[in-house]
Amino acid sequence: MSSKKPMYKKAVCIFAFAAVISLAVVLSSSFTVFAASTNTADKAEFNKTIAYVTTSFISFALLIGYCVVAKNKEAPFILLFTAVFIINLGYAFGSSSKTLEEALLANKISYVGSVFLPLFMLIIIMDECRYSRNKLFLAVLMCISGGIFFLTMTPGYTTWYYESAELIFVNGGAKLVKTYGPLHNLYFVYLILYFSLMIAAIVLAMIKKKHSSLKIPSALLALVFCNILVWFIEQKVNLNFEFLSISYIVTEFYLLSLYNMMYLSSVSTPHISSENETLKIVNDDFDSGFIPDMQDIIKAWPAVAQLTTREIEVFKELILNKRRKDIAEELCVSENTVKKHITNIFTKLDISSRAEIMSMLLKIK
Repeated sequence: MSSKKPMYKKAVCIFAFAAVISLAVVLSSSFTVFAASTNTADKAEFNKTIAYVTTSFISFALLIGYCVVAKNKEAPFILLFTAVFIINLGYAFGSSSKTLEEALLANKISYVGSVFLPLFMLIIIMDECRYSRNKLFLAVLMCISGGIFFLTMTPGYTTWYYESAELIFVNGGAKLVKTYGPLHNLYFVYLILYFSLMIAAIVLAMIKKKHSSLKIPSALLALVFCNILVWFIEQKVNLNFEFLSISYIVTEFYLLSLYNMMYLSSVSTPHISSENETLKIVNDDFDSGFIPDMQDIIKAWPAVAQLTTREIEVFKELILNKRRKDIAEELCVSENTVKKHITNIFTKLDISSRAEIMSMLLKIK
């Protein structure tokens, strides 16, 4: 099991619990509004609330679908999907609110997801750019996110974030009109910080050639700029609908497709064309006094020649009995990526543990 999973275990539980509670609240409110819509005009104006409820169900379906269907579940993806779900629930609940207190509560629900979503997105981008996760760096980001989250929870208690707020009704749905407080700009600075980190991580990955092709980094860069554009339009244009609710769902699909593309490319890398190439890759680092000659390994264990170039690199580290964390740092990839390579190696060699590798090498020697 990856050592990173415990970091996210509690967070996953908290977000999942919040999602279920929020779903119950918004459905209750939405059905009340729907039941109250008795004339044609009301039904025509109900589209805004229906749209938010629809995006809520779509994001919920994506979350459940990923948790049920995905074979290799990634904690950052679960957290991202849950955050998007909570954001959409907040929008739906806000649109069906009847009082200012309900609208402020809905606003806070959406911020539960909105504040932490950039953090989860950055982690996914760093993973896909093949950076190892630095615990101190992540801890600092979590502290910053926690501070901003606390700030967004202050409306109704202080004037730090919103000086005032009133509830109006447009397009058949409620809308919270806010007068921003003195600390509201900190949220904008916070988003700019995360967007900057995302762009920097991708550009640096391009410079360091973390990928053999610029296809993945370029696609990630396009995704970040599209999110910046949507966010900028939301700030500058007075719209009566939060198009970010749709943008977030598109982002989920986009990141999943890129992740699958990376994974498939890693497991379908062309096999090493000859035993000599395998020998050259491995013997560069092998200690011939301890490790059997690779030619003998391949002759006695032909399946080794089926490993991809990257799998051969991981295989070398396994023979040297290195920990998964150390292998990840050595190869500049995430531990989850190393785990996938090890799984592929075990499958191709028809083994289930490192001990079987060492046992086979001892027999060969």
